Amino acid sequence: MTTSPSNAQVIPDATLPNNTTIKINGSAINIEGGTQLGNNLFHSLKDFSVLTGSTVHFNNASDIQNIITRITGGSVSNIDGLISANGTANLFLINPSGIVFGTNARLDIGGSLFATTADSLEFANGSEFSAVNPQQTLLTVDIPIGLRFNGNSGSITVQGTGEGLKEPNAVFIPTIPNDNSPSLSISQQQTLALLGNKIVLEGVNLISQGGNIELGSINSGSVSLISNSVNWSFKYGGVSKFNDIDISKQALINASGNPGGFVQLHGANITLQDGSIILIQNLGDSPSGNININASASLVIEKTSLDGNISSSLLAESLNSGKAGDIRISTQKLSLQDGARINSTTYSDGSGGSVIIDTSNSLDLLPNRFANPFRRGDIINTLGSVTVSRGNAGIVQVSTDKLYISDGGAIASSTFSSGNGNIVTVNANSIEINGIKVERFAQSNIGSATFNSGNAGVVNINTSTLKIRDGGIVNSASLASGDAGSVNINARESVEVAGGTNSQFSFVSSSANTVNEAVRRIFNLPAIPSGSSGDVIINTKNFNISQGAFVSVGNAGTGNAGNISITTNILKLEAGNINATTTSGEGGNINLKAENVQLSDGFISATAGTNGSTGNGGNIAIETGALILQSNSQITANAFEGSGGNIKINSPGLFASPDSQIRATSERGVNGSVQVNTTQIDVVNSGIRNSVFQSPQSFNTCSPEPPNLPTKLTISGRGGLPVSLDDLFTTALGWTDLSAPISPQQLPQSTQTNNTENIVVAQGWHNNGDGTVSFVITPDPTDEISAYTSPSRSSCIKRVPDVGG
Repeated sequence: MTTSPSNAQVIPDATLPNNTTIKINGSAINIEGGTQLGNNLFHSLKDFSVLTGSTVHFNNASDIQNIITRITGGSVSNIDGLISANGTANLFLINPSGIVFGTNARLDIGGSLFATTADSLEFANGSEFSAVNPQQTLLTVDIPIGLRFNGNSGSITVQGTGEGLKEPNAVFIPTIPNDNSPSLSISQQQTLALLGNKIVLEGVNLISQGGNIELGSINSGSVSLISNSVNWSFKYGGVSKFNDIDISKQALINASGNPGGFVQLHGANITLQDGSIILIQNLGDSPSGNININASASLVIEKTSLDGNISSSLLAESLNSGKAGDIRISTQKLSLQDGARINSTTYSDGSGGSVIIDTSNSLDLLPNRFANPFRRGDIINTLGSVTVSRGNAGIVQVSTDKLYISDGGAIASSTFSSGNGNIVTVNANSIEINGIKVERFAQSNIGSATFNSGNAGVVNINTSTLKIRDGGIVNSASLASGDAGSVNINARESVEVAGGTNSQFSFVSSSANTVNEAVRRIFNLPAIPSGSSGDVIINTKNFNISQGAFVSVGNAGTGNAGNISITTNILKLEAGNINATTTSGEGGNINLKAENVQLSDGFISATAGTNGSTGNGGNIAIETGALILQSNSQITANAFEGSGGNIKINSPGLFASPDSQIRATSERGVNGSVQVNTTQIDVVNSGIRNSVFQSPQSFNTCSPEPPNLPTKLTISGRGGLPVSLDDLFTTALGWTDLSAPISPQQLPQSTQTNNTENIVVAQGWHNNGDGTVSFVITPDPTDEISAYTSPSRSSCIKRVPDVGG
């Protein structure tokens, strides 16, 4: 055995009371000596590097808890061999000039590793072990409590082969780490901490089984170290400036275990790219640790592996009965691109973890630039929680100033089994959901969905402005037997739902849907869903639905529709729809409250049933200052074999074009009713020549069969329709004295289409005795006031009934 410090790349600096000694035996280097105080062993070295294929062993006593080693010579420590130590001692490696771990770097230590480029290590008694002022050393028996950075420290780089993860081979199979990949790893449930002025991880496989992995990029300030009975935690309140963390080349940071550990990143700009993944799989029964990322400037997750098969991701998974870890992100800007994922998933009985995102500036889900079209997994950006087993998915909560989702990106909670989805909440100042992923027909969305018997979660959106365009959606959907959740939107200023492409229109919905056969095969879905829809509740000042977009609580399966409730100042439907329709279940109810409701080629429907089904039509209630129907607009509450629904409209003014309709009919069952309560109405002299109150087809009064007039119109209150749209509240038409005689007037004849009968002109009226008058189709001949032509008249003539103004 010989001693040759100059050839060893490990050279003491002789600054300690008891200096370090180096012993070399071939490629093995033993570090001995040093100064021991209590359970701390201090080493001070001028240089410290581990060459490829060599071993550096800290030959410490068994009672040592912390091996504290500083490098003072100003050279970067290049480590491409094995570092080992005796027992369960923690190793602190401090080199302000920088540290590089090569692709062959390995660890064999029983405790934790702290590799840092801090200037000094701080202790509880106020002393420091400084690597920049080694002559001012005051050693202590106390445990380390902090690291200090003075702004000129070096970086930490860790290099690997990019082989830490096997290619995902199915949608419903957990992430599969490559156990044969070279790795920089420590013992189970220990801490692996890299704390420098910049952190660069390139293709590394970084592992702490059930322990902590800590990455901190600090320019200046101090980091607090907190020791507990199991491992260490870190606090960054004393940091005045952070630096960047770059993770690339298909790197894997893995704290999976029994239970799963923790991964925490603190930096300024943090980038995860090239198919790099941060992973915690909980293999045990206890709850897992979390993935916490704090980026003072930005977090960017982008780019795939070279073959396009692996997207950069943050993944927390449960593979046993223990809860999956939470994913918590705090930053100014968050960007996901190229199929990036932030997902907490349960593949077991354990609950999924929560996904909590707080971005003070913006959150962007951007297009995929490198998609492999033959890839079996997802190629869209997703942020959310998933269950594929009996465990329930975790909550999803996003808070940001500006949210932009495009190209099929999703913020969602989904269930593919009996476990339930969970609540999705988005709080933002402005939200834009834009576009469709054409090759996969995946619409950009905020939502929840069930593909099995578990129920989908509720979707809550709180914002100032919400824009859903070109195939974007907000929804809670059932594609199987589980129920959809409700959708609640509170937008202080406006909601806009517009457009679409390839028959995929923008919409807001809680619905049960059918899908094509290819999708059914992929997810093993039934041909017809049996789950029920949830409700849709929207509150905003201005609400526009246009270009084929719609709001829906429809049900294309056997279940019932939910209810729609919209409260707004102005509601516009320009080739847009609001529907609570079903195929066979009960139609939902629609409640609209607005100062102004305008339909142009618009459609409001609570229709139920198709041929052979017995669902009843839902009810529609509209309370508005003015209701305007133009260009073939329709309001319907129809049914096929069940009962038609009821339509009730409270409005000072109702205006309709000749081709617009209001209907509440049943093809084979009982018709519904239509009631209009207004303070101003005149169906003859209004400025609309042919309104919704179209005259019926002339009929033969001698026919033994009554005319097929299915609906009833009730009008209560004073006044009439204004003569024009500009004169909603000042018209003098209508009744001014309830006791004054009413002069009947005759409507001009108009040609009726073959459509199901609309609201029709009344055949007479009845005094209700409470200050209201009901127009009726088949009046009682004993009524005092009647514009009724008796069928018993001998002159068999065709007549159009008269209606009082």
